[in-house]
Amino acid sequence: MLATQTLPATEEEILLFLAAFEDGTLPKERWTHGAHLLAGAWYVHQLGETDALNHMRTCVQRYNVAVGGKNTATDGYHETVTVFWIKLLDAYLQRKQPIDPMAFATAAVNHFAPQRDIYSRFYDYDVVSSTEARSRWMPPTLQPITL
Repeated sequence: MLATQTLPATEEEILLFLAAFEDGTLPKERWTHGAHLLAGAWYVHQLGETDALNHMRTCVQRYNVAVGGKNTATDGYHETVTVFWIKLLDAYLQRKQPIDPMAFATAAVNHFAPQRDIYSRFYDYDVVSSTEARSRWMPPTLQPITL
């Protein structure tokens, strides 16, 4: 079972959830940290790291606008955070293989949802909080992304 009750719990529910996210109809209050993880894990499993990153990047930016947000130098889409999580989820997937997408999405959410401050293991605070990191990928400053 997924760590957050508001997240979908079956493959059919996940696919409907992702479709709503992708077309911008998912209610903003449902786009939580756990939902980001669920989407990222599903995309990494189904598409591989590079295509998952490209898809997530496009979908998050489009979703932000669809729900009334903006993607600016100080708000909305964050390139370093997005790349970081896709890379971290891909590293986690490599440790878990072979695993089906539903099991991986569940495991990833359960493992990472409580670790909201995980950036502090990889980045100095001022890096992730910078406008430069929001607009372009900044590699970790403290340690490489490994699990």
